[in-house]
Amino acid sequence: MVSDPFELFIAQNLALDGQLYPLIYGSFIDEQIVLQGSTAVAMLTSFMPEWHDESARWIDAVVKTAAAESDANRQLIAGWVKAWADRAQEALAPVAELALAAQGPTALEAARNGLDQRLKKAGIAA
Repeated sequence: MVSDPFELFIAQNLALDGQLYPLIYGSFIDEQIVLQGSTAVAMLTSFMPEWHDESARWIDAVVKTAAAESDANRQLIAGWVKAWADRAQEALAPVAELALAAQGPTALEAARNGLDQRLKKAGIAA
């Protein structure tokens, strides 16, 4: 059980959603489903990646501000991000494989790399 609300914020909004949304709404729907002729699915879910992009800017600003407060904050946040991003990646691996078959691991790695780039911009080394 996570008792620190900011750790929960990091776990859900940054570590998990930062990989889940690019994987599902980018790699799976936009690059897989649409190519198979299911453009209706992409149209119905187009608001999800838009919402994620908008909220990611706010989440990144919150994390960057918290990390800039002190070295202790930066180290604590970096530890949380590493632990939760690793857990999220492990949990998403079977989803990526089921949705994208052989391309699943590559798509999941790309999602993690995107998250790592966000963290770097926020001053967090994961």
